[in-house]
Amino acid sequence: MWVPVALSRDVPRGNTRAVTLEGLELAVWRGDTGGVQVWEDRCPHRGMRLSFGFVRGDTLNCLYHGWQYGPNASCTRIPAHPDLAVPATIRAKAFAATETGGMIMVNLGESNPQPLILAGLPVASMAIGSDIETVRQLLETTTPVEDVQAFETELEGVALTIGWHSSRPGHVMLHAVARDPGTESKAIVALHHLRAAAERRSAA
Repeated sequence: MWVPVALSRDVPRGNTRAVTLEGLELAVWRGDTGGVQVWEDRCPHRGMRLSFGFVRGDTLNCLYHGWQYGPNASCTRIPAHPDLAVPATIRAKAFAATETGGMIMVNLGESNPQPLILAGLPVASMAIGSDIETVRQLLETTTPVEDVQAFETELEGVALTIGWHSSRPGHVMLHAVARDPGTESKAIVALHHLRAAAERRSAA
C-alpha cells in the first residue's frame, strides 16, 4: 500500500522534511534533479536525524559529521577520511517513494505498481488529534483510491482527494488536493471545520 506522507510542494528541491509514520521517523528530501527520497530518519554512523542534514546537488549530508549519501542511499564520502573508499555496506535505510496527484508517497513493504491519482491543486497538510475513522464518519461519502491510502470526497461543496497517514495512535495527518481549480481557499476553511469537528467528537 502506498501511503501519502506530504504534499509535493512542501518538499522543494534542496530541502528536507521530517515525517512520523505510525511511530517510524522518516526523512523526506529532494535533490537538485527533482527526485524525492524517503529514508529512515537516522544516520547509520551515530544515529543523527538525517532530516536535520543539508542537501547538496543530489546528496544528503548528515549535519553531525558530514557523512554524504547519494540518491541510492549509499554513503559516498566521509569528510574525516576523504581518501577512503567507502564500503558499500554503509548506507541509509531507504524506502520505495513516488509522487502522484501532488502527493509524496512511501511504501514500507513490497513495492506495488506505481499508483495514479489525477492531478489537482494541493491545498494543505493538516494534523488532526483524532483517528481516521472519526474523520470518515463526518464525511457523507468516501471513495477509496486504488492502491493508495487515500479517498475522494466532497467537503462543503469542494471536491477533494485526501491522502492520510497516522503519526501515532489518535493522531492523523491529512494531505488534501482540490480536484477543481479555484477552490483552494474554500477547501482550507472546510478542512479547518473538519478538524474542529473531529477533535470535538474524539474528546467527547
